[in-house]
Amino acid sequence: MSGDLRPEGTLPDAAPRHGFRPRIAHVVVEWIAELGYVAAGLGVTLVPALAAESVRPDVVLLPVVDEAAPGRAVYAATARGVAPSPAARAFLGALREAATRIPAARGAVT
Repeated sequence: MSGDLRPEGTLPDAAPRHGFRPRIAHVVVEWIAELGYVAAGLGVTLVPALAAESVRPDVVLLPVVDEAAPGRAVYAATARGVAPSPAARAFLGALREAATRIPAARGAVT
């Protein structure tokens, strides 16, 4: 496994753990283009759970569970040295609360 942190490295890194090596003829990094290739039958792509509901209707999603896959860290950015506004604090609280409902995130929310 190369440990490639680029999005286009995720599938080639995960495939050998499942017994296959994909033949890669094209690398597409634009989200809409990736789904276009999939819809045209020219390839596959991984779709993060957060984007699953926005996938076009001519693409079928199959659940993939890979416990060995690297996790994804998500951060909320705020201005350094500036106290968050009441609205920003409420939003951050809502994010923390929502993250507790994600099984892999339990215990990892700070």
